[in-house]
Amino acid sequence: MSEFVEKSLGVSDSSSVGKNNTNDGDIYKATFISTLVNVSDLAVHFPVKTREGRQFVRPVDEVSFTIGKGEVLALVGESGSGKTTIGRALVRILEPVSGCIEVVGRDVAHIRGSELKGYRNIAQMIFQDPFGSLNPVKTVERHLQFPLHKHTGTQGVALSERMNQLLDQVGLTPVAEMRQKYPHELSGGQRQRLAIARALAVQPKLIVADEPISMLDVSIRAGILKLMNQLRTEMGLSYLYITHDLASARYFGDRIMVLYGGRMMETARSDELIRHPMHPYTRLLLAATPGSPVTGPLPETSNQPPNLLEGRQGCPFAPRCPLVTQECHTAQPELRELDARHQVACHHA
Repeated sequence: MSEFVEKSLGVSDSSSVGKNNTNDGDIYKATFISTLVNVSDLAVHFPVKTREGRQFVRPVDEVSFTIGKGEVLALVGESGSGKTTIGRALVRILEPVSGCIEVVGRDVAHIRGSELKGYRNIAQMIFQDPFGSLNPVKTVERHLQFPLHKHTGTQGVALSERMNQLLDQVGLTPVAEMRQKYPHELSGGQRQRLAIARALAVQPKLIVADEPISMLDVSIRAGILKLMNQLRTEMGLSYLYITHDLASARYFGDRIMVLYGGRMMETARSDELIRHPMHPYTRLLLAATPGSPVTGPLPETSNQPPNLLEGRQGCPFAPRCPLVTQECHTAQPELRELDARHQVACHHA
């Protein structure tokens, strides 16, 4: 499996990124015993027009999970599965229609105004496109000045020193030269490092990283993951790491949560899930990943997208599942524990 990881990330040594997860369940349990984020029954919906009139789609449908202090939860699934919607709800760019988002023991699902502004000091987001998330007419210096002054009130010499510290921390050197550059003068990796520095400006406890390496060259992806892991160790950060790539999820995440059609399919420790996938959709993702040891035809019966309309019944993966029965179309499978800390939502797992 290490060859599978190396091929996907373009590195020669699978230990080069480094992570805190372990095969020992007791050590793992002790490491992240303190919970930072507790999400329960999270649901987000959007209105759509259909022939029958106005209806709602639910890209996120009653999803629950936790993130420990200093832990990386990798959220995996194909495009349209609801990963980014969960991330945006977690940092409150989107407001959920129902459910609870507890961060540091407080429900932030519906906070507004000054409370929401204060929450920005706790949770920040790194977006997928490092060029689209930056203002092309502002220098590197200006990108860091705004969050530092707005959220921390830093000014004068202290502001300048803090900017230098942030740039040095993410590897954007020489600092004096970098401060005067515009986004178009930076490489893709440098732009993403700037986005990371901007997120760190308010010293958050939680970072939602929305596919932070998917638009970067293979040769620099491992470097960004190494930086994120180093910052995790130095600052005690927790991450929700969103990706469609099981290889990088295994590489960086302590746990993996597999999402499809807005619902959780499977969750387990990273090593356990990659070695012993129990849900048919997880097996499909592994088979479709470049470098995977799984060969032969993909284990699916259709390429039909999931039904996201409110009021749907059964398992969202049923139209594509090779194990499907009538029960799968009528009854939504409950998330159940099949092994220690390995949960699966499947009638036939």
